[in-house]
Amino acid sequence: MKKASNSNPAAGFGDLPREILLQILVSLPVISILRCTAVSKVWNSLIRSSEFVSHHRSSFTLSSSNPDRRPSLLLRRLTAASSEHFTLHSDPERFAASSVAISSPFKPRSGIPGCIHVFGSLHGLICLCDNFHMYAYTIYIWNPSVRRFIDVPSPTLTFREMGELAGPNSAPAVLGFGYDSNADDYKVVRIAYPRTAGAPRRAEVYALKERQWREVPIEVLQSCDGDILWSQCFVDGIIYWPAKVGLRKNFLLAFDVNDESFSRIELPKELPGAGESRLISISETKVTGLLTVLYYTATSCEILVKRGCSCADNSWARFCSVSIVDPTRELVIGLWQDKEVLLQKGSEEDLVGRPRSGQEVVLCSYDHKTRQVELLGMPGAGYLDVFYAADYTESIVLLEPEVCAVSYRDPEVEPIARSVNFDLEDAHFKWCAEQRR
Repeated sequence: MKKASNSNPAAGFGDLPREILLQILVSLPVISILRCTAVSKVWNSLIRSSEFVSHHRSSFTLSSSNPDRRPSLLLRRLTAASSEHFTLHSDPERFAASSVAISSPFKPRSGIPGCIHVFGSLHGLICLCDNFHMYAYTIYIWNPSVRRFIDVPSPTLTFREMGELAGPNSAPAVLGFGYDSNADDYKVVRIAYPRTAGAPRRAEVYALKERQWREVPIEVLQSCDGDILWSQCFVDGIIYWPAKVGLRKNFLLAFDVNDESFSRIELPKELPGAGESRLISISETKVTGLLTVLYYTATSCEILVKRGCSCADNSWARFCSVSIVDPTRELVIGLWQDKEVLLQKGSEEDLVGRPRSGQEVVLCSYDHKTRQVELLGMPGAGYLDVFYAADYTESIVLLEPEVCAVSYRDPEVEPIARSVNFDLEDAHFKWCAEQRR
């Protein structure tokens, strides 16, 4: 006698409650989550929803203390051919072996290799701009994990808007990238500094959800200039930049991303040479998640951390001091999981880490406890900053259809170069071309 078939087949993943399915999916690696979008229309819709993307980001933030989910090291390196190389490193003990290459789909509009600069890394997003002469008109927000990017519209504060003429002394700009937790939105901040005497500084913000630039008031900036060194960091809702008041460089400029207000923070007065003009930069590889500032003296690099989460709490501590034998040859570019300091060494670069065209530098690891230096075998060379280091965590941000991000399939495709229709910027590039003849 034929056995009756079971009319109730075993339950599958599709029968799981939504809450349980969410917990299973967010625990998977990003590459596995992307593969799950092909399982069914229901799963694809779920994974691409703003709810799931936000849940995935929150789960990683809450588990940041888990050693298995610590941020990787994102490293950008320029080579002798001035080409850019992006790599992720996950193991301090196996720096080269744990390296994973990332192909960038961008190339500089200026046509000069090495002019695409990274100015922020947050929640798996990398912010880049074409920093030719530091005007920062071409800006991208890029998630290499999902191979998607947003081509940010051109800023509104152009040469013409700022009342400047195109040329070598026209208004440069500094950029910042942060996350607005109140609006669940990412923002790019751009501050323009006119060279014209008496001209006011001006700032504008681009929010991904709004998809437009708008100007914000900056009263504090009229007496405080951001230092044009492409150094910034986002910590606990605030973007920080090195700043100066007059000739003094012992300040930080802070921008609260949630309420879009600026403030000024003074560094500890007991630092060596605190009353003098010193090189200050901000590390995007943070010590225990705190704001980490690099303060250079004639013989050392003092690594400071800010204990308080708010701008009003101005409590500082010294993490370590890195001995600098020759300040014209060494530059700290970041830290490695609170253990080792990443050090750039070279033969002819200056204090701010800008080697002459074609000069080679090497990346080293410095153990601040044993004071041992280890070569990491990653030589570089270029026009401006050779190495950039930041904390990086894979995410699926930009996967939501409403953000209108652009996808690219093949990482080896011809890089993208955006055309910007600025009359005065075009005049600037024409002027530069004439100077090179």
